[in-house]
Amino acid sequence: MKRFILVITAAFVSMISFGQQFEQAKLDPTTFEKVKVKVGADFAIQLQAIDHEADVELIDLKNNFNLPTANLSITTDLAAGIQLHMNTYLSSRHHNEAWVEGGYLLIDNMPFLPAADNIMKYLTIKAGVMMPDYGDAHYFRSNNAGVLNNPFVGNWVMDAYTTNPGLEVMFRSNGFLALAGANNGRMNYGRGGDLGEDLVFNWKVGYDNNITENLRVRATLSGYHVGEGHSGSYLWGGDRAGARYYNVMQTAAAEGDNFRSGRWDPSSGQTEMNSYMANLFVKFHGLEVFGIYENMKGVRNTKDQDFTQTAAQAIYRFGTFYVGTRFNKVDNNDGSTVNRANFGGGWYMTPNTLVKLDYVNQKYDGPAHGDIDGGKFNGVVLEAAISF
Repeated sequence: MKRFILVITAAFVSMISFGQQFEQAKLDPTTFEKVKVKVGADFAIQLQAIDHEADVELIDLKNNFNLPTANLSITTDLAAGIQLHMNTYLSSRHHNEAWVEGGYLLIDNMPFLPAADNIMKYLTIKAGVMMPDYGDAHYFRSNNAGVLNNPFVGNWVMDAYTTNPGLEVMFRSNGFLALAGANNGRMNYGRGGDLGEDLVFNWKVGYDNNITENLRVRATLSGYHVGEGHSGSYLWGGDRAGARYYNVMQTAAAEGDNFRSGRWDPSSGQTEMNSYMANLFVKFHGLEVFGIYENMKGVRNTKDQDFTQTAAQAIYRFGTFYVGTRFNKVDNNDGSTVNRANFGGGWYMTPNTLVKLDYVNQKYDGPAHGDIDGGKFNGVVLEAAISF
């Protein structure tokens, strides 16, 4: 019995702590020896048991395994304080073929410009095809098979994620951070011959610091701005991997698969838009609390848009286990509303292997899902994942 108690105590107290990560820490140029390439991968699979209902006939959801997803990532140390990142979707819900999601260059030091050493102690430059660092919500989401940062199975209802060609510069000092960036606003500019004229701008200011040994506080405010006359910006419609909660709220008469099922947002194609997100993250011992307030006002297909998202999430971590809950609400200016509640938990069997259980209950008030007026879905999803 004594040995059993010691084992349990070790599991719950002395094991690795799994905390939330945000922007990558600055690279230490003194650790660079030579060019190194790290190949990593993510794998995820879900067992879904969800029911849905509405005032129209919906497809019959089955209790079964979803399509397994996989990512392939390459991280290369090119020089002292310079890294290259690239991510490829090997298998995703929306595409059958393998394709490059994005890649970017991260510069924390300029060995080719010694005169910049002093200023580069505080700056990080990021350039390539990447998610603009708008808000902190994207640090809690699953990226196809990369799910270890997300304590639940589904992403946010209004899920800001895209990969646009662009450039960002971030300043960090004594817990304070400030970021400014520009991108082209969409993933496939030039594909149809319309290069457009306007850049899209994003910014972030905030404070992130350990107040005491057991208390961390992070507060940020972000903005994302699309100028009038843009040919159509992507932000909430840019995740091409597809959502979890497969086929929920899909009508029996619908053709094909709505790969964004379960999400609800302004969609893509804003020709003018201003969006702001405020976030608060507090970690005290094993308790982590995260909040979102987001508001966007824009124009899409000549129609005005006004969406507001609020969310609150609480996670308690003990040893290699955690439990938590998330409440997420999105309002549209036409009177439609979506409410989602999540309850669940997970177990890091190893630092690279996670099993989590998610109960979801989502309700639609008003014509919030295509031609469906009202409706809901609820059930459980078990997800297993490996990342290295």
